Amino acid sequence: MPAEAVYSLLIKKENAHEDPIYSCVWTRANISGDPKGPMKDFIVTGGLDSLVKVWQLENNKLEIFHVLKGHSMAVVSVAASHDGHTLATTSLDSTLVIWDLVSGNKVHEIQSGPTDIWDVAFSPDGTQVVSGSHTGKVIVYGIEKGTVDRVLDTRGKFAVCVAWSRDGAYICSGAVDGTICIFDVAQGKLIHTVEAHTQTVRSVAFSRNSHLLVTASNDGFVKVYNAASANLLSSLNLKSWVLSAAFSSVDNRIAAATADGSVHILLEDLKTLKSFKEHSNTVWSVQFNAPSNKLLSVSKDKSINIYECPIPPKPAKK
Repeated sequence: MPAEAVYSLLIKKENAHEDPIYSCVWTRANISGDPKGPMKDFIVTGGLDSLVKVWQLENNKLEIFHVLKGHSMAVVSVAASHDGHTLATTSLDSTLVIWDLVSGNKVHEIQSGPTDIWDVAFSPDGTQVVSGSHTGKVIVYGIEKGTVDRVLDTRGKFAVCVAWSRDGAYICSGAVDGTICIFDVAQGKLIHTVEAHTQTVRSVAFSRNSHLLVTASNDGFVKVYNAASANLLSSLNLKSWVLSAAFSSVDNRIAAATADGSVHILLEDLKTLKSFKEHSNTVWSVQFNAPSNKLLSVSKDKSINIYECPIPPKPAKK
């Protein structure tokens, strides 16, 4: 079946924020209080208006669940723990805030130096988050008490983006000078420094099995690396700043967001499956849902888009 026949825009929520939206995450959580209760879909967005909005997605409709007010400047990153119950947000106000998704309550607020917190990602067990800093240091915070648990030094420039592999083994950061750094978490050791791009690395993400790493940059390239060896496997020039890249959790498809308003769905080898042009301005962030059959994107145009992205059938064995 051709990609054009199945990939489609499912939902467009215009003016979801009053200003550009910079970050999004799609999570699922059981909010019923019953351990056997149903899992619900939630989308979390943050942007220039300093608000974090939690949306519940049900029957293909987005409804506001919480508006979280705790930042005084633009929200640049949002993340969710794997059980969906804990959120982390970072802002240009130099704070990292931990929230409870169900109640909407602020759990912790961690202050840092000027613009010293940027992108944020959860550990697989949800007990810690990692964030980059303008000094090049990558800082691991404990959720329970809001403590600094570990500082990893890239010995490089401002670490703009971070990711923590699902197996817990690796933390990766991407810097303003195009460098990526991969750390062995158990040893707290920098194991690879790669001059991956010629301009700022905007996004790094691990595949679900933690074997692959995707990077995205202002230089227009999306690249896929072997996470353990840091060997380059694939490279694609999208000819526009690439601001976000994310793996699906089922089949290693990759979504990439670009400054020209496009969202690209790529195979693991970076062959293009589908390109959407449903935003009128820069697309800042993309993420697949857990089953990987839908994709979320947010943009400078203030809209939230959700796309149908059916999982391609596996090729028949010869």
